[in-house]
Amino acid sequence: MVDYPKEISIEKPNFSVHKPDASFSVARDLFLAVDRNRDFFKPWLGWVDFVKSPEDEFSVVQSVAKNDVCKYFIYWYMRLVGMVGVVREDNANRTMEIGYWLSQDVNGNGVMSQAVKQVQDLCFKHGDANRVEIRCATENKKSRAIPERLNFKLDGVLRQAEFLPGGKIHDVAVYSKLKSEWQKEK
Repeated sequence: MVDYPKEISIEKPNFSVHKPDASFSVARDLFLAVDRNRDFFKPWLGWVDFVKSPEDEFSVVQSVAKNDVCKYFIYWYMRLVGMVGVVREDNANRTMEIGYWLSQDVNGNGVMSQAVKQVQDLCFKHGDANRVEIRCATENKKSRAIPERLNFKLDGVLRQAEFLPGGKIHDVAVYSKLKSEWQKEK
C-alpha cells in the first residue's frame, strides 16, 4: 500500500492542494462548491445531478482523506474550489487515470495544470504506474488543454463513449503519458 503525501506543492499564491479532514463540514464545503458550479459542470460531468446534499458528498470526503488514495482538494483563500486525483487504477496493466474539476471563478490561472502535473509525478514515483491517462469530452476545450499543455499524447477518440443525464452523448479524447516519456522530461 502506498502512502501519498497529505499536501502537494504548487506555485500559485493563495492556492493550496491537500487532503481534507474527514468531517461533515468539509462535505458541506464540497457540496457548496459543486452546487455553485452546477450549470458550469453539468455539460461535462455526469455525477453532478446525483449530488443533492452535503450527505451525498461525505463518502467522497472520507475517501479523499485516506493516505492510500491519490486524491486531493484544491483550496483558494481557504475555500474549496476543486479536486484532482486518480479516478481509476488498473494495477494489472500499471495504468492510472487522473480526473479533475475546478470552479468556474478560478479557471484559467494554471492551478489545475500544476496540480495535475504533481499528481502525474506521484503516479509514476509512488504509484508504480507505467502509463497515466486523462480522458476528456472532445468538446471540453479547457479540460483538454491540460493534458496537451503537460505533453500527454492523444491516443485517440472513443466515439459516443460517455452518456450524461438528459441524453447528451460525448465522444471522449484519451490522452496518455508513459513512464519512459515522463523520465525524459526530468
